[in-house]
Amino acid sequence: MELSLMGLTQHPADRDPKTCFAELLEQARIAEASGFKGLFVGEHHFTDDIYFDNFQTLARMAGELGNEMNIGTSVCLLPLHNPALVAERIATLDVISNGNVVFGAAAGYRDAEFDTVGVDKAERAGRITEGIEIIRALWSKNNVSYDGDYYVFENVTTRPQPIQESRPPIWLGGSAPAAVKRAAEIGDAWLIDPVSPVSKLKKAVGLYERELTEEPTCRPIRRDVYVAETTEEAIDIAAPYILDKFDSLSEWGIIDDDAEELSRRERFERVSEGRYLIGTPEKVAGELEFLSETLNVNHLIARVQWPGMDHERALDAIELLGSEVGPRVAEL
Repeated sequence: MELSLMGLTQHPADRDPKTCFAELLEQARIAEASGFKGLFVGEHHFTDDIYFDNFQTLARMAGELGNEMNIGTSVCLLPLHNPALVAERIATLDVISNGNVVFGAAAGYRDAEFDTVGVDKAERAGRITEGIEIIRALWSKNNVSYDGDYYVFENVTTRPQPIQESRPPIWLGGSAPAAVKRAAEIGDAWLIDPVSPVSKLKKAVGLYERELTEEPTCRPIRRDVYVAETTEEAIDIAAPYILDKFDSLSEWGIIDDDAEELSRRERFERVSEGRYLIGTPEKVAGELEFLSETLNVNHLIARVQWPGMDHERALDAIELLGSEVGPRVAEL
C-alpha cells in the first residue's frame, strides 16, 4: 500500500496565512523524506476559514518537491469550474511536476459554493460527466468541438498538453450510488471519501466492482489518521480536532450526527468507528490491512492535521507514518 499526505489548506481565520503556508511546505518536505508517494490538497470556497486555492498551492508544492512525488487534487469540485480551463491548469501542473499529477474530482455539495458562482446545484451530476469528457478530449486532440447540455464550444485546442504518456489519471470521488457508478464508468479510479464508515463502504465497493469495465491500477482511499507512541496519546491529541471537523461537516449537511448528547470522548468513540485510524503504528497498520482486505484498497491518502491543530503534532504523525507504518503495509 502506498501512502500519500493530504495537506491541510484550511485554517482558522485568525491565523497568519504566510505561516500556514510555510508549515505546509515543511510538511510536504518531511513527507517526501519519509517515503510518501504523493501530496494531495482539497477544495472549498467562501467559508469563514482561510482556504488556499488548490491549483496554486499544488504549483508551489511541485516546485518544492522532487520529480518522484505525485501531486494531486483531492478533490477538485469540477462543476464549479469551466472544464476547458481545468484541462489547461492540470496540464500545466503536469509539466511543472515532471508528469506527476493526479486529477481527483467530485461533484461538490455546499449550497454556498454553487450559489456564489451561479451554478445550479441540481446540474452537478451532468456537469461533472460532461466536464470529464471535455478534459479527456482536450488532453488528447486538437480542434475539439463539444455540444452538451451545459458546455458548448467549437474548434478548441489547449496548450500545453500533459506530458504523462497516457495523460494524468482521473480519480472520481463521491459515495452516493450514482457517484460510485460514475467513477466505475468514466474514472480511472474511485477515490473513497474520508467520512463514510466501513459498514457503508462495503456495499459501495460491491457496486463499484459490478460496474467496472476495466480493472483500475490504483484503489485509493482517504482517511483521517493520527499515529503516536500510544493509542491514548493519539486519541488525546487528535480527538478534539477531529470532532470539530466532524461538527463542521455535520453543519454542511454531509454527515448525520446521532451522538450529540454524549460526552466528547463518548462522541469520539461513536463517530470514529469505521472512520478514523487513530493509535500506535501497529494498530494503524493493522487497520490498514483490514481496509485492504475489506475494501480492496491499495493507496492511502492520510489527513494527519485538522484546522487549529499544532504544526509540530502533524510533523510527528507524518514521520511515524512514514517510518513505522509504511514498511508494515508496503506489501498490501
